[in-house]
Amino acid sequence: MKKMLVLTDLTDNSANAYRYAAQLACQLQASIQLVFSFNGAAMTLNSHSLHSQKLQSFAKRYACASLQKNDGNRTECLLCSDKWLEALPLLVGVHQPDLIIAGSDILEQIHQEQGPMPLQALEQYPILWVPDQAHFQAPKHLLFVTDYTDQDPAIVEQVKAFAHLFQAEVTLIHFYSATDRVRLAQIKKEGEVLHRLLASTGLRYYLREEEDTVKGVYAFTTENPVDIILFATRDTHLAHKYFSSFNQKNLSPNATVPLLNLYQELKKACAGNCRLCQESKSTAAISALEL
Repeated sequence: MKKMLVLTDLTDNSANAYRYAAQLACQLQASIQLVFSFNGAAMTLNSHSLHSQKLQSFAKRYACASLQKNDGNRTECLLCSDKWLEALPLLVGVHQPDLIIAGSDILEQIHQEQGPMPLQALEQYPILWVPDQAHFQAPKHLLFVTDYTDQDPAIVEQVKAFAHLFQAEVTLIHFYSATDRVRLAQIKKEGEVLHRLLASTGLRYYLREEEDTVKGVYAFTTENPVDIILFATRDTHLAHKYFSSFNQKNLSPNATVPLLNLYQELKKACAGNCRLCQESKSTAAISALEL
């Protein structure tokens, strides 16, 4: 991993995400491109100059010791005027980062303004969402939340690459509904196939009955602490649900764990939480009414 694109709005949440990114970059000897967006507001010469200075100061203030020692030479500061949803495809197209990192408040901002962000435009560029209270530690335990029966070889390779990059172990978990009990034998069989594909990462794999994926994740991570959680989805709906204030306050103290969002064009509904599932349910409900 050589290049990280870090999004910021200069808030405390973004400062924590940049601090996390800087420490990760120091560990991996990667460069950082720190981006501030005016989020659709007009960018004048004066505002450009002012925010450019603020961004440079921000980058130096929250850099790790290694970056500070090198006078921030591995951090490039960028400004853009577009809203994040429009800016991100352009930014990744030009800069082609290995990883995008942002604070969870930017995810909340995107959802409030425009709803779930489709990940298709970003394709192979994963996003690491960092919550307020996350403190960096070298990732050694990754939790991949997935559907054993709906796998994409490219995603499997991405998970394997991250595990090898961090020298981390991977735990797999599949949450199933009560109606899927009759399919458990098939689900377990597919889980064993995935387990073999990722065997080099020293992983464990689990099956848990839970209708709500996020509640299942919180329950599992309370008993089994992890450093990063991985979701592979079509959009950011599930990631947003994970970081929602209700869930953080009421379900688990482990909602401070960063979430790595990969893009996968799912073949079927994935537990009722992603945009694909919501669209499928809405279509089914409309069809039922028409009947």
